[in-house]
Formats: sequence, structure tokens, C-alpha cells
Amino acid sequence: MATGAGVHAEAFRAACAQFATGVSVVTTSTPDADFGVTVNAFTALTLEPPQVIVCLAHTSNTWRAIRKARVFAVNVLSADQVPLARLFATKHQDKFRLVRATVRRGVAGVPLFDGALSNLECRLVDTIPRDTHVVLIGQVVGVRHDPAAKAPALFFRSHLYEGFAAAATVGDH
Repeated sequence: MATGAGVHAEAFRAACAQFATGVSVVTTSTPDADFGVTVNAFTALTLEPPQVIVCLAHTSNTWRAIRKARVFAVNVLSADQVPLARLFATKHQDKFRLVRATVRRGVAGVPLFDGALSNLECRLVDTIPRDTHVVLIGQVVGVRHDPAAKAPALFFRSHLYEGFAAAATVGDH
């Protein structure tokens, strides 16, 4: 299967798999249910105002819920939360019923996972549809991070890993 530029999808996927990324679970809530999906397509966009980018498939139930709720959270997972990443990477209909981590509600009412390296609560401010995915731009309205030197969950070569041991650095707050 070739992409528009003559690049084979398998080669593109293999090349991108060489980039180690953090692992996050994007969550939201509607009056009917809580939703969440594991992503590695997340990054900061701007500091002033604080904004992030998340990419989700158009077919994602979580994306459909975010479109209604207009709020979401990015839960940046720690190494000991790899099972949580695996759960939210599935299509299971009631993922939150199976969660063993403590879940609390943030200022935007979205589910936040205790034990995550950080939680960023966002108001959806823009979307950019692109082929199979949509780019979500979120204005950060609440933030929490764990200052402990915990290891991150990592995604590399299409596998989840319990990341390297992190050390506090000068300037960590």
C-alpha cells in the first residue's frame, strides 16, 4: 500500500516506530459515560497561553465524546501504569469499570488518573481534520504533575515499556 508520495505505509510506520514517545491516556466525560483512549500523539503547542495537541482517529469513541463535551484530559502515564495504557488501547466498551487506579474528577469534570506523571485538563479550542485523524488543540485549564522521580511509560518500536529511571533535575518544580 503506497501513500500519496509513493511511500509505503509499512515503511512509514516502521520509520516512525524508531521515535520513542511517552504514553498518555486521553479522557473525557459526557452525561452518559466516561471515555478514554491511549495515545502517543501528544505534545505541547504553546506556553502562552498553555495549549496542547492530541491526535485521535475520526472513528474513536473518545473523539466523538470530546466533540460533545468540549473538554478532555491528558494523563501522562508512569511506568507502573503500563497495564492502564494496554487497557485503554483496547476497544472494550466499559474500560473505566476495569480500572484499578484511583480516578478522580478534575476542574473540568473529566477523569484523572492518580499516579500519573502529570494530568493536563483542557478545553477544546480547535480541531484540524486530516484524512483518518483529527488534531485536537486544547487550552490547558488545570494541571498537576508528580515531582517524584518516577519512570515514564514509553512506546518504542510498537511496544510499551516501563521507562528509564528518572532523576530530578535542577529547575524541576
